[in-house]
Order: sequence, then C-alpha cells, then structure tokens
Amino acid sequence: MTDQSNQSHDGIGVSLVDGDPAIRRARQIMLLSERYDVRSYATSAALLADPRSRDFPCLIVDIESADGSGMETLHAMRASGWRGKAILLDGIVPPPELVHAAERHGDRILDRTTGDATLLTAIAASINRGWSGWNADG
Repeated sequence: MTDQSNQSHDGIGVSLVDGDPAIRRARQIMLLSERYDVRSYATSAALLADPRSRDFPCLIVDIESADGSGMETLHAMRASGWRGKAILLDGIVPPPELVHAAERHGDRILDRTTGDATLLTAIAASINRGWSGWNADG
C-alpha cells in the first residue's frame, strides 16, 4: 500500500466492477484502506443502474465481463454524461486500436491480474491528470 502521510484520497470516488466476488471484495478492501470512496458492483448492469456511479471520477472494469463487454459499459457511462477516467482490465495484449482509443480518453489498460501497487498508481495518475477539484456537475 502507499504511504498516506504524503497523500490523501479522502472522498475520491472509485467505481469497481468485477463479477468475481472474492476479487471484487479484496480490491474494495484495499481501496478503502487507501481512503478511496468505493462503490463496487457485481455487474455492469448494476453500475449503469446506479445514478451515483456518475459521481465518481474513476472506473475500474474488466474489458470482458460475464455480463457483457467492459467497453460497452464504458461507452454507456460516457453516453450518460460520465466524464471520468477508466482503468480497463484485460487478460491478453490489447489490440492497438483499443490502446489508442484508451489513450485518447486518458484511460489505462492493465492486465487483470495486476497487483495492488500498479493499480493504485494507475488510479492516482488518472485522478491527478486534471481531476483536482472534479465534481459531477463539471
């Protein structure tokens, strides 16, 4: 975990979508221990049904989830007005067009087995790139 004496994530929201309850809970606990405000969802449908999910500047979602594509979820979030950054988890090397699309939006693609430190670094980087003072109203 990171040293909280230099950095506080109090109140910064992260939406987490993972169909595996053990992984979802472990990541949720890790993020809570780092003082992120976390909302976790078992499915993309649950995320999309929750209007509060649009209030969080960071979304972590698997590109290929049991209930559909994480990319479809990301597109639906953006179509609903969400302006955050996504961390897309994948188990293979993503095709170049997906990498370029992610880069255009400031999103990151990581291996789904990535460790806590790498995930925390990606979250902090996505939030630190223009999210200070972020709020849902813009």
